[in-house]
Parts: sequence; C-alpha cells; structure tokens
Amino acid sequence: MSEATALALAESLERYRAILDTAVDGIITISDGGIIESFNRAAERMFGYAAHEVIGRNISSLMPEPYRSQHDRYIGRYLSTHEAKIIGIGREVEGLRKNGSTFPMDLAVGEVHLPGRRLFTGITRDISQRKAIETEARRRLNDLAHTARLAALGEMATGLAHEVNQPLTAIITQASACLRLIASGRADVELLQDSLQQIARQGERAAEVITRLRSFVQKGEMAFVHGSLNSVVRDVLWLLSHEIRSSQVEIELQLADDLPDVQMDRVQIEQVVFNLVRNAIEAMQLCPGLPNRLRLGTSASRWRERDAVRFSVWDNGPGFGGLQTDQLFEPYFTTKPDGIGQGLAICRSIIESHDGHIEAEPMPKGGARFSFVLPLRQPR
Repeated sequence: MSEATALALAESLERYRAILDTAVDGIITISDGGIIESFNRAAERMFGYAAHEVIGRNISSLMPEPYRSQHDRYIGRYLSTHEAKIIGIGREVEGLRKNGSTFPMDLAVGEVHLPGRRLFTGITRDISQRKAIETEARRRLNDLAHTARLAALGEMATGLAHEVNQPLTAIITQASACLRLIASGRADVELLQDSLQQIARQGERAAEVITRLRSFVQKGEMAFVHGSLNSVVRDVLWLLSHEIRSSQVEIELQLADDLPDVQMDRVQIEQVVFNLVRNAIEAMQLCPGLPNRLRLGTSASRWRERDAVRFSVWDNGPGFGGLQTDQLFEPYFTTKPDGIGQGLAICRSIIESHDGHIEAEPMPKGGARFSFVLPLRQPR
C-alpha cells in the first residue's frame, strides 16, 4: 500500500469516526454473533457506558428483560430464515442504562454485508422526553374529557332524575302495599312474595342506572381494552333514552352484525359517541318542520392500511350553513348561543389519541353526517 493510499485511508477513517461521534443518535455496530464492535459518543451518553466498557460484550447487556433473553434467539432465527421483525423496520423498545434504569427508545436496525462477514448497525434515539410529553397530554385530555362528561351529566339532570325516580316510585308503591297487607292481618304469602320480587327487580333497575352513570363519569388513566363498538352505541342510546323520547326522535340503527372488537378506552369512546348523537338531536330541534329522524351505523373499514371500524351518525338538521367542516373541531369554535366550543374538539383529541380519524360532511339533501374510524389495534 502506498503512503498516499494509507494517508487517504487514515483520513477516511478519521472522517468516519468524527461523523459517528458528532451524530445526535446513538450508533452501535454489532457482529452477527451479537458482539458490540463500535459505540459512538451519543450511545455513551445514552447508556452511561464508555465505549471501552461495552465493546466486546453482547448487545443484550444493554437490554432489560424480556428483550435480553429474546435477542440471541432472534438473531439466530434471522440468520437462518431471514425473517425480519426489526431489521430494516424499526420499532420502539426499552434500553438499559449502566445504573440499572430503563428508558424508552426508538431503534432502527440495518444490515451491512462485508467481504466474508456481516454487521448489524443499530440507530438508537432516547424518547424519554417525548414520552413524558405524551403522558402529560393524555393526562390533560383525561381531565378535560372528565370535566365535559360531568357537564353533560348536569345538563341531563332532569332526564336522569326521571330514570332513577321511576324504579324508586315503584319500590315505594310495592313496599306500601306490603305494609298494608301485613297491617290488615290477612297477608297472603304469594302476594307478599310477588310484591317483594317486584321491589327487588326495581331495585336492580335503579342500581343499573347508578352503575351506568358512574361508569360514564368515572375518571382514570387511559386504559385500552378490546370491546364492542356496537355495545358502546347501545349504551349511549340508553343514557340518552329520556332525551330521545322527550325530543320525539326516531332512531334507525344500522349496526354491523359481524363487527370485530376494537382496542379502545371504552369510557372515552362512549363520550365521543354520546357527544355526536346528542349534538345531532339538538341540531334537529332547529328544524321543527321536519321529522326528527336519526340514523346510527357501524361498519368494518380501513384506516392507514389497517383494519378498522367506523361509526357514523346522520341527522336531518340544518347542516353547517356554509361553514368549513374543519372549523367544527377547533377549540372554542361553536355555533350554539350558550356553547363553549369544546365538545367536538375533545372528540377529535380522543379519536386521534386512538390513532383514528373523525370527520364531518353536509348531506346533499340537508342535514349532516359525523363519523369516526378506529384501527382495531393500537400501534405498539
């Protein structure tokens, strides 16, 4: 090798090291046996190790369980089958610092083919700050959504009082009848038994009202569970049953029979359906000359190349009066004289926190359609 070639090679290596050491992301190279071969300065800051402390060690030493025990099996499976779960794809994982603490990170892995061997390059980015911001955003959304549910409950107080008062009145009536029978001295066991069964049934009905109301207004951390969107729609119709009757709204249900379950925070999605249905009922009160007909539907759908479910509500109210539909979901924008413009903005935040999409459109013959789509599974 000539002196000029050697000098050029040395300069090239120096440039390579400088690029690696000034990169903001951690860059780690490992052999096909999982042994660390290089470790840049960003990786040193991220994991708390000096490069010389980890070079020659297995990359799994930078991973907490269960990633650590899975790593060697994964590398072996990839080398024999070329089935990639991370290679060339990237994902969110956890890293393990020298002090034993863990942190969330984005990991992108690439494969490098060299004469007679191969290397894997891992690009790591600490996303602790991003995760903290996301957690705070979820907390604020939970607080705002909970406040909105309490406000909705207050607005429905008359109807809800009626729902509770009916079974309580029946209980009082049946209990009074039992007392009169006993006081008369000619109590019939079968009559008493029948009355007590009526009391028990009405008590269960009152308890169900309270349970559903508590479920609707409960406050807690965002919790994704698999559940039925059709069931959510039916529960919302139950909550709004008094308002639907008093407004003389005709409901047309078009719920898909084979709708797959969806991963969702049930309370929050119930709140979105509640807001959309209640807004539609209120909109139709502005068109007294037209029949109050409300159509609700669910269907299988696709969203961002993923299986999804869709909910839609159609009303025959006044529509949007020329407004841009995107405006409707902006905070503090309202068309109601006494509105504060938070309901639809909260709906959009909830749906987007589920990695979904919500939209509105005017109908050609009048009225409006609101709909949202939810992916069946949340991204990991």
